[in-house]
Amino acid sequence: MLDWLHQTLTSTVTHAVIGALMPIYDFLVDGSSRYHWIYVLSGLIIAAYAYRKHSTAMSFETTLLDKQVWLSKSAINDYIIVVVTPVLRLTVLSGLALNWKAVSATIVTVLESAGVSGLTHDANVMALGVALTVTLFLVDDFLRWYAHYTFHRIPELWEFHKVHHSAEVLNFATAERHHPVETIMTSSLLFLGYGAVNGIFIGLFGEKLTVTTVAGANVFLFAFNVCGGVLRHSPFWVSFGPRIEKWIISPAMHQIHHSNKPEHFDKNLGGALSVWDRMAGTLHIPRGREIEGFGIGEETQDFRSLQVIFLRPFTAAGSLLRKRFSRATDEQETQPAAHQASTHSITA
Repeated sequence: MLDWLHQTLTSTVTHAVIGALMPIYDFLVDGSSRYHWIYVLSGLIIAAYAYRKHSTAMSFETTLLDKQVWLSKSAINDYIIVVVTPVLRLTVLSGLALNWKAVSATIVTVLESAGVSGLTHDANVMALGVALTVTLFLVDDFLRWYAHYTFHRIPELWEFHKVHHSAEVLNFATAERHHPVETIMTSSLLFLGYGAVNGIFIGLFGEKLTVTTVAGANVFLFAFNVCGGVLRHSPFWVSFGPRIEKWIISPAMHQIHHSNKPEHFDKNLGGALSVWDRMAGTLHIPRGREIEGFGIGEETQDFRSLQVIFLRPFTAAGSLLRKRFSRATDEQETQPAAHQASTHSITA
């Protein structure tokens, strides 16, 4: 018993330390991280060029060195969340993580049992590798949009997503300002998609296919991030122009998504591509700098407390669930013969 307890505590502490150091690893090494140093550097270069070219009211240097952006209570909370979330994911929440390799293996097994042979000619490997790379990028981007859309549309999930929208200023770390519940749910959906795509391709064409990557990231994701992706959560307003923004989410478009103006609520939910928003009717292409501030209205100031950030979503979502079930029970008792589906909408 004591040996088991010792091993458990040692393992937990080790994983906690690894989690705490993970933001540094993400910045220095992991190209799939949205604040990898290459993206930060390229983003700052793009912002400096854009500000000098368009002669904006705020200079690049003034915006970059704004203490409110980097040292405000909102920004400090961002930094804390960036550290706490991976610690929780590797310790108390580790059992909730979905293994994409297990999903892939299951699909391969199902295909094999159906008589599908995963063989392909060597001459087709490169073309199929490109197809796999493109498919993974599109599926990943769509699932990110769909998860985001769902967290905006379902009131109980919105309580958790409020954490992200409660940021009063945007800096590079705000990209990871998510409640751990949202992080686990979204990553599980992404891993499910990643495992499904890999499983289908392996089952159909074999294991020789490789994804084209740069710095460990899908080449298309790398291209998007190196072209200013990091500026989506930053103090810099950078627009690509309406022609490009019909297809690609610009930093300005995502800052519209964080705007505290009601007309901007629930707009521009996409990750890299704006086609999903265009299809869903949630696309908003800005005409000039339309934002005045960020947040979720009067409730924003409540989220300056870490206790509110981590605990209130549970109580608020629980309260909504109780009301939902209570209302459903009342409807069944008063109208047992006719079920009336209720619809819900929220404002971000």
